This record gives sequence, C-alpha cells and structure tokens, in this order.
Amino acid sequence: MAERDLSTLLSTLHVEQHDGVWRFETIAADQASWVELVNLKDTRSIAMLFQEREGLTVVTKATDETPETNRWAWLELTVYSDLQAVGFLARVAAALSEAGVPCNAVAAYHHDHIFVPEARAEDACKAILALRPDS
Repeated sequence: MAERDLSTLLSTLHVEQHDGVWRFETIAADQASWVELVNLKDTRSIAMLFQEREGLTVVTKATDETPETNRWAWLELTVYSDLQAVGFLARVAAALSEAGVPCNAVAAYHHDHIFVPEARAEDACKAILALRPDS
C-alpha cells in the first residue's frame, strides 16, 4: 500500500540504481508523434515519455556519442510513496542540493525516480540515504 507519512517514507527509504546510463532528448512539438517514437533507435530502452507544449521529452539509454553533460544515472526510491505524500521529494531534493548534486525528479505511480549526473551517482545515493533516521 502506498505510504503518505513522511517519517515512515524516510525510515523505509532505499535507493536502487538502474543499469545503464540515460539521456534526455526531445522531439519538437510539430514532429512529436508515435511515428517518431517508432523511429527511435531502440524503443525498448525508453524510460519515460512526457508531452510538453514545446515537444515530447524522451528519457532513453545513452550512447557512446552522448555528451558528458547529458549522461544521467537513474536512481529509484524503492519506497512505495503515495502520489499525495507531502514533502518527500522536497526532502530528497534538498539533500541533493546540499551535496551539490543536480537532479531531475519524476514521480511515477509506485515510486519516485531521480536522475543525477552519472559521475555523481554515488554522492547522490549517500546524500539520499543520509535522510534515513538510522543513518
């Protein structure tokens, strides 16, 4: 069952790093369609799609040609957080900010997901896990 209580969320917090390196891409609004998605190199490596007025944001696996500034580690906060939970992502973002780690957060139905620069993944995990009361 999804958890709303902030103290429970923090005390049961775990971080799982997904395999691979990820990148953010966009397909312009005038081109954003399912046809363009089919034309991506490997649709099975798509982690996220989000439609914005400017275009379709796609998070997909990085390639060797992906610039260093667009290489992200995908961290999953494995606690089952309720979409109505208050303050959970704010606490995680604040901890990452204090550690000087940029982050892009995605709240999905079961879990929250944080994308951090690939080179800072270990720092990010330490900062997030430090939120646990027992750490």
